[in-house]
Amino acid sequence: MLNAEEARQLDRLALGWLMTPPAPTTAGTRVASVRGFGLEFHDFRRYQPGDDPRSIDWTIHARLRQLVVKVFQSEAHLRVHLLVDTSASMGSGTPDKLTSAKKLAALLCYIAAGQHDAVGVATFDDTVRGYVAPATGRSQLARLFEMLSSVAPRGRSAANRALLDYGAVARGPGLAVVISDFFEEGGTFEGLRYLLHRGLTPAVVQVVAPEELDPVVDDEIELVDIEDDDATPILVDPQSVASYRERMSQLSAGLAEFCTAHGLSWARVDSSFAFSGLLDACVNAGLVSGRSGSR
Repeated sequence: MLNAEEARQLDRLALGWLMTPPAPTTAGTRVASVRGFGLEFHDFRRYQPGDDPRSIDWTIHARLRQLVVKVFQSEAHLRVHLLVDTSASMGSGTPDKLTSAKKLAALLCYIAAGQHDAVGVATFDDTVRGYVAPATGRSQLARLFEMLSSVAPRGRSAANRALLDYGAVARGPGLAVVISDFFEEGGTFEGLRYLLHRGLTPAVVQVVAPEELDPVVDDEIELVDIEDDDATPILVDPQSVASYRERMSQLSAGLAEFCTAHGLSWARVDSSFAFSGLLDACVNAGLVSGRSGSR
């Protein structure tokens, strides 16, 4: 799943979502900044949209007229859930989206294992199809790489339902990284909210193919549903492309807005990205930290 050079680039990294740097004496643990629900008071910071109002320090507000929240901490390893969409639509694109999703999941697994975090993987289409529960250790990493290597794109997309199904059997605290194209009518917001309700913190990574971002249609063509052989084909012409691009833009914007409103990590990656591009996207989204000196 990863070559030696790629693994070398990951050796000094950590999953950095809402993480503060490790103290010199923590010996492999990290300090997780959990807004309002930790065990020990750590610091104050300015209120941000999505913060729990219960964490606001109203005494400071009364004195300084500023909204600040209490940040709590607990020294613990992360529990990481990687949810990878393996539906038929992920097989589209050149390169295909599932290959990119698996590479992205592999690099996150490697980083988590290197930091002694418990990490697991679930694959899904319209429900959860494969599952390896979060655990630590290099043997766990081998199991996860074997699972990711074996999956192929198939089945109908229903990410929202799959997230609801996963949330019904998993609970937090933990980080749940959802890797999908998120091509679903009505969106996946209900499923993401349910993960939050179950104490998991979602991070959203949307994988798209270059031709999905910028389709080239010079004449009228007939398109068929890759996930439904019985669906009626639709005719598409150059005039349809503008409407399609607008819908794609709205889809990504809606995901980004949801994540911003709830203080969640969000990234969109192109399936043509090389390893360095996938890693950059994770760093920019705040999913990965500690990159200094790693390249």
